[in-house]
Amino acid sequence: MNEENYKPLEEHSLQELAEKEFVQRDPLIEHMLPPEGTLLFCGSSKIGKSWLALDMGLHICKGEKFWGYDVRKAAVLYICLEDGELRLQNRMFKIGEEGQKDFYYATDIASTEEDIIKQLDEQMEKHPEIGLIIIDSLTALRAKLAVVNNNAFIDDYRILNAFHHFTDNHHITLLIVHHVRKMRSEDPFDDIAGTNGLSAAADGSFVFRKEKFTDDEVKLYAKCRDAGQHMWTIRLDEETCIWKMIHESTPMEDVINSDPDLKKTVEFIRKERSFFGSATEFCERIGVEKKPQSLSGKLFNHRRELAKQGIDFERTRGNKGSIFCFSLISDEVTNMSPPPLIEDILQPQEFVTNSDDVTTFSPTEGTAEESSLAYEEDNIVTSSQEPP
Repeated sequence: MNEENYKPLEEHSLQELAEKEFVQRDPLIEHMLPPEGTLLFCGSSKIGKSWLALDMGLHICKGEKFWGYDVRKAAVLYICLEDGELRLQNRMFKIGEEGQKDFYYATDIASTEEDIIKQLDEQMEKHPEIGLIIIDSLTALRAKLAVVNNNAFIDDYRILNAFHHFTDNHHITLLIVHHVRKMRSEDPFDDIAGTNGLSAAADGSFVFRKEKFTDDEVKLYAKCRDAGQHMWTIRLDEETCIWKMIHESTPMEDVINSDPDLKKTVEFIRKERSFFGSATEFCERIGVEKKPQSLSGKLFNHRRELAKQGIDFERTRGNKGSIFCFSLISDEVTNMSPPPLIEDILQPQEFVTNSDDVTTFSPTEGTAEESSLAYEEDNIVTSSQEPP
């Protein structure tokens, strides 16, 4: 045993995990790019992968909607290993972009995994506002790396796993442009070139696929660990080289409708308009069998989805457990006082807060912010358009 590198196992209890509150980050692109993770962006040669990756990056840099989806503004680092500066400039001008100061690029990278991660760590220290890194492409990257094992699966997994730990540490998204096999599989994700080690280490994958070589429409399949599967029909504008979304052939199932507990919560609050009371009472009111602590954690982690349904949710903790405060986000419930029954549940001085994300309430407080919901239709949407 190497005493210098040894460290004891650090264990935690499920009780600690249940009480832990994680920072909620918005996706970089709603329904497309998660707030963090390592994703493969795969398609056949010259199908237009780089054009779409570049366009997505520019929209993120500007904070503009992409295909009608909400975008979280962040800086972007584009590591272009297959094209030089002249071609990259021509691509930028082709899609009508004059340049963004928060869109950084590089045309070379180190030749060992350790040095690559060190370079990326340095970039994050230099530009902490970076939210997306694009590496174009994995084939060009692997050409620089030496083969360590005789096992292709282990080599594929090792490379992607290093990036996976990097994105986890910095809470950013890494998009890696890659190729597909010439032989087509029944499952589009089986087309990804290389071994299953790539998919095993990646947090998700995108796959471009044409049904026929002569087709001008392309299916873009996506599968991510935390977002399920999605598919778009898209078409490349030959003049601008901008991909347009024709429609969502199989729209992603709404997270609220796919979870019975969340669905019951939304239905109850829309009917009752507000709730202020203990987690235990709320479980009884909506008729769920989950333990109050379990439902409390789930609702806290889905505050963003609830807000999109027009529901404001706040939670605080007291000696008798979690206290929920729900209200509809509308003028009709603004400044609505919670029901008197809260006085029978917990006194104001018993409230405690354990995090900056948790708000302290008293029985005479309870406000809701105004918001509006945007509904999208299956019409043709370009990357720069709002949904009709």
